[in-house]
Amino acid sequence: MKQRKIAYISKTVLTDCDLPLLHELSKNAIVDYYIIVTFASRQGSVIDLNLKEEGGIYCGTEYPELKILEKWIDLNHVFVINKPVRHFWEWMNFKIAWKWMRLLKKKHYDIIHLTWPLRYCTFALYLLRKKMVVTMHDPIPHSSQETLKNRFERYWCIRLVPDFILLNKTQLSPFMKRYGIEASRVHLSQLSIYTHLQDSPSAPPLCKDPYILYVGSIQSHKGIEYLCEAMKSVTNDMPDMHVVIAGRGQFYFNISEYENNPYFTFINRYISNEELVSLISSSIAVVCPYIDATQSGVIMSAFALNKPVIATNVGALAEMVEDGRYGFLVPPRDSKAIVKAIQQIVQPGITQQMSRNIACDYSEGKRSWHTIASEMQEIYDTIINKRQQ
Repeated sequence: MKQRKIAYISKTVLTDCDLPLLHELSKNAIVDYYIIVTFASRQGSVIDLNLKEEGGIYCGTEYPELKILEKWIDLNHVFVINKPVRHFWEWMNFKIAWKWMRLLKKKHYDIIHLTWPLRYCTFALYLLRKKMVVTMHDPIPHSSQETLKNRFERYWCIRLVPDFILLNKTQLSPFMKRYGIEASRVHLSQLSIYTHLQDSPSAPPLCKDPYILYVGSIQSHKGIEYLCEAMKSVTNDMPDMHVVIAGRGQFYFNISEYENNPYFTFINRYISNEELVSLISSSIAVVCPYIDATQSGVIMSAFALNKPVIATNVGALAEMVEDGRYGFLVPPRDSKAIVKAIQQIVQPGITQQMSRNIACDYSEGKRSWHTIASEMQEIYDTIINKRQQ
């Protein structure tokens, strides 16, 4: 059978889930990886890139910083969409998009796979929409991300692109209903563990006491206030227990009473991979107290290091955190339920058994990248066959 030729277009913030998938896909297909890089997105989950002064499309071999990617993909198949200007509406971005569209057309790809709706400055690529499929990482936007710009870009994506991939079953029906999409246009996949963390060096411990961990951006839909409220009760019953809240962003609730509490540690800044590995590995469990969610990269980071997770039962988190097997599920906005889950997870032998379950299912089993890549190839075949009819 002829090898499929895939253009995979993504952003630096998604390299943690893109790279292990591309590694597996490249075993049976020709995959070119296009990474969009701007001033705001030079630093991603795996890479930290220095932009070239002249905007354009460059081969990955021209960036010494990308040598780290060689474990997953041949750099001759990596292309950086280098955008050194600071605003999306600047003329250079539109010029690059037109050049990029012509390059994609010239290469005669079977599939052009996007991982996010195109921004208006790259709308020229929609001229190739008949070959496109889009992974909707957030089928239903987070409450904190419902902006006019995002709605505009999503509107045109939904109407122009023929096929979509969702990474969970839970939001399939709401997605189709919200945007009026028939079932034949939507395909299902899933996320697996962020394997790059397994090879990352670990920073020295950032907290010496036993602790529960929240790690991730500080945003209003993350429900951090409910974890803080829960930990007040936890530390009353378990005076050796602490909580670490690590991530960049502005707190949307008053944390003054917690900042002066010796059981609370706040690390309010960007967290490097080395620090992330240290924080997760040294924790008892990771807590995701979200008010609303889709999937969660934090959960996949925790599972990469075989660490159990306490998560709220929102979005598709229940598909990722099988209750009682990989962690515990609790209702959203329920501090008492978080307290109970923490009390359960610290019981002797619980975290060890959950760690074994995670390693078994996510490293090589039904939730592994190998399995996901095989399913993705079937999705590609289905889309191509449908378009040839």
